Parts: sequence; C-alpha cells; structure tokens
Amino acid sequence: MTALEIRLDWGEGAIRSLAIESARPQIGHLLAGLDPDGVLAVLGRLYAVCGHAQCACAQLALAAAAGVTVSAAQRERHAQAVAGEAVIEHLWRLLLDWPKALGIPQQKAEFARWYGRIRAEAACWPAELHATLELDWLGMPLDGLPAFADLAADAHWRQASHAPLAALFARLGAEAAAAPLEPGATLAAESECALAACAEHPWLTALGADGRWLEAHVAARLVGLATLLSSLLAGAAAPVEMDAESTAPGRGIALVATARGVLEHEVTLAGGRVERYAIRTPTDFNFAPDGPFAARLRGHAAASPAAAERAAALWTLAFDPCVAYAVSSTETGHA
Repeated sequence: MTALEIRLDWGEGAIRSLAIESARPQIGHLLAGLDPDGVLAVLGRLYAVCGHAQCACAQLALAAAAGVTVSAAQRERHAQAVAGEAVIEHLWRLLLDWPKALGIPQQKAEFARWYGRIRAEAACWPAELHATLELDWLGMPLDGLPAFADLAADAHWRQASHAPLAALFARLGAEAAAAPLEPGATLAAESECALAACAEHPWLTALGADGRWLEAHVAARLVGLATLLSSLLAGAAAPVEMDAESTAPGRGIALVATARGVLEHEVTLAGGRVERYAIRTPTDFNFAPDGPFAARLRGHAAASPAAAERAAALWTLAFDPCVAYAVSSTETGHA
C-alpha cells in the first residue's frame, strides 16, 4: 500500500466524497525508553525529509521536558539549518514537481546544483541564489511580488515574461481556470499549512479574494522562498518560528515551522528517559479525514472521474505530503 491513499467518489459532475487512508508509520513507540541523545540519533536516521526540522523540534521538546534552556546560539543554528532545508523544499516544488505536474520543462540541472550548494552550506549561496532567482527564473526583482496584488500586473508578467516561473504560473492559471473551485474552505481552515505563514502577503490575499486558491498555494512557495532569502541576505536571524514549553513536570511540547507547515513534538520523560513520544506532522494535519485537503476537494466540480483525479492530484501536490501518495476514483452507482 502507498503511504497515502486518496479515494474519490465522483458523481453528477463533482467529487461527492473522498476517503483518505494513511499508512505513514508512527514512530513514538520506537523512542520509548531512550534518553534524549538516543532520541536524536534515531530521528537523524529515520527522517530524510525535513530532518533538520525534526531534530530541532525534538531537541526543543526534550529540553522543555527536562527543564533545560536551549541557548540562543543553538536555537539560531537550528533556525539556519531549518531555513536551508525549507529553501531546498521550495526549490524542489517550483523547479521539479510543479513543472512535471503541469507538463512544462523541469529545471533538473539547476535544482541539483543548488541542492548541493545549500546542503554543503557553501559560502554566499543566499546572495547567489537570490540573483539567480530574479534574473534566470523569475525575470523580475523579488521585491516586485507585492505589486501582483494588482492581478492585472500578475497576468501581464505571466503572459509577457519568458522566465520559467512565469510559464509555470501561466500554465497553472489556465488549468485552474478550467476547473474552478467551488465555494468552500477559507484560509482559516488551513491555519497550519505552508500558505498560512505568508497569508497576509498582498499577492496571496488578492489571489484568495479572487477564489484562486490553488494558485495561491503555489505562489506561497515563491513568497516563502523570497522571505527566507531576504532575511538571510540581511544578516538577520533566520525567519523560522520555533517555540517550546513545559506544560507539566517532565512534559515538553515544541513547534517548528517548516516548508510544509507546523511540525509538533510532544514528549513525556520519566527518570530521564522517554515514557511517551508523539509527533504530529503537517501531513497528519492537512490530510486528516476532515482536514483542509478534504475540505478543498469535497464538492469540487469535475466533468469526469479522470478530471476529479487530476484535480485531486494537483491539490495533493499543493498540500505537499511528506510521503508517497496515490489517487483513485469510483463513480457513484457503479462498481
């Protein structure tokens, strides 16, 4: 079984209902009985996706449970690592996954080059990536994105620019317009997804107000990337939200903002070892049976089962699960 199975029930021109079945492994039982160093060692081996965020969240939760203060310097090291990880995730979607989904050329060589540089923490990568993004992929200054609050300016960029990201948004806009979203969930229902982190950006606000939520999700990738690069270039602390607290003796909860949304770790220690450990990922929240993904798809207009599967595939990519997924459909009243 694929880790995330999405089954649609289509009928009368719309997705009538859907079922989401997750086989994503829960690893809390693997951590029971370990000391904090053992927990960090296991998590470092298990998580290839968002590994820095997982380890940062774990250390903060464990420290809170033990009543230990994590130094400002250590928190900043965590934030820098999580920021670099988020940049890679944004580039992965914008240069590889969304172009592939929309049938336009991928930027494989460019992604591979920047993936290597960021993972190696090469000097000056934020400045060089900022310049590459503006000159080669976007075709305009990043600080011009707020001007897209005027959707006519957004449309002109998509139509007039030859930049790869302009082509991506042009194709995305055309496909989204062919299957308009029915009235449904608002941003409030997506308070833990990646879009929420920059929801007040003028461009995203304008897209949302126009009902163009799929485009807003993808635009949030670009805005999030621009925000990270601008902060890193300015020499400011990495703009990664992290928080932790102890709610009872031996109990700690930590939150870390990732490229997908908010990651949460909750741990209970007894005698310096894990008694209970729970991890709640953005995928757990977004793809819960009554979560924001289901709210977006339920009632979505679709001319056929194939169109329903296509809409579901695009929205799945927008909510960006951290595991492999599959989409299938059945027609109401048919076997």
